[in-house]
Amino acid sequence: MAAAFPNLSTAELETLLAALDPHRGDSQRGDPGSLAGDLADPPAFLARIGLANGPGSLGGWLEYWRASGGSREALLLSVQALLDQRRSDAAARSIELVWSGPDAGAGSVTRDQSVLIRQLVERAEQRLLLTTYAFYNGPFIKELFQLIRTRMVAHPTLQVRMVCNIHRDRGDTSSPETLIRKFQQQTWSRLWPEPPAPALFFDPRSLSLEREKAVCHVKAVVADQELLVTSANLTDAAQLSNFELGLHLSSSAHADDVWDHFGRLIQQGLLHSVG
Repeated sequence: MAAAFPNLSTAELETLLAALDPHRGDSQRGDPGSLAGDLADPPAFLARIGLANGPGSLGGWLEYWRASGGSREALLLSVQALLDQRRSDAAARSIELVWSGPDAGAGSVTRDQSVLIRQLVERAEQRLLLTTYAFYNGPFIKELFQLIRTRMVAHPTLQVRMVCNIHRDRGDTSSPETLIRKFQQQTWSRLWPEPPAPALFFDPRSLSLEREKAVCHVKAVVADQELLVTSANLTDAAQLSNFELGLHLSSSAHADDVWDHFGRLIQQGLLHSVG
């Protein structure tokens, strides 16, 4: 049995693919339909393109390929297919679909969003951000908030922020201060009855008495270097009953961007502390 193709890095595969591609116009490549050109001497070929050639490495594999009658075109297609698979695997690891609702996560490429959110909280050690338009007291939210509090106790340096909406009913002319106090006493104190508690923020435009008002409608979770962006609020209905879809990204760059963006909104006074 022939030896398996050497375990090259993605960068090495890309270098090999570029050297094999006849459309790049390298006159030193030789015949693009066979290995009779520069690949007749694999060590020299690899040295020319800057790839190492040690024992049991790519050079020996190319010698076997040539001796077996392999063509440059077939090798090019094989390397391209390997690269495509490598990139597909990497994308699958860094981005995944998450569902809420009946049969959530039952498909081959999806998973249950409510389970993922709990896992994100359990993995967080440095920072945790949860944003939602609405949250209501229910079994899932009660369990989730207790899990967050437990995590905060176990990791005292964990920085936890939450962003929510404080709702003004149609026709309610109460002052913003009255509605904030009502939210603190009737909603937040029931959701989070004891310390330590996260830093809680809201968009003050939601309490405006003007005809035109706006809200922070983002639903997202940042947990260290992971990010979830979702259509689902932090409510039992959204997490367990509604059909909701989210994207989970294992990306420090995207997690940093979202965390920093909300940090700037807080610093600029566009989000206010519930107090």
